[in-house]
Amino acid sequence: MEQLAFAQVGNSVQAPALRLIDFVEGRFSRLALPKGSYHPGLLCSPLHGWRPDHFGQRLQKGFIAFNKKMRDYPSNEAIIVGVESRTSSPVRIPRNPETSTHLQITNLYPCGEGAGYAGGNVSSAMDEQRAAESIVANKVIR
Repeated sequence: MEQLAFAQVGNSVQAPALRLIDFVEGRFSRLALPKGSYHPGLLCSPLHGWRPDHFGQRLQKGFIAFNKKMRDYPSNEAIIVGVESRTSSPVRIPRNPETSTHLQITNLYPCGEGAGYAGGNVSSAMDEQRAAESIVANKVIR
């Protein structure tokens, strides 16, 4: 799958992507993609066309089911990227930007995907490391 994704973007470091609504509806639109968090950039690709049919169909059904819980999730603003996609938490637990602590609960360090501060494994790990560093700096653990 990674080799297919690499080929879809002309063997570059960009990631293949598609508007989620287009993926769910099985179409390919060349509309400009919204800005994503992947810094090398995104390149529009017909993801439903080069993935195995059973895989794409299951994802489409999953996004349709998710739409029943979070209306209008498949939209022109939502994108599906590469061979690994995720659904981020629609909730963001408030935290102090300087100390990384919750605004009202002492010694609570909201971090990672579930707290709404990351969107994948790497960014979650980085956010959690920053939280750990804050814990040490704030002398919560002695």
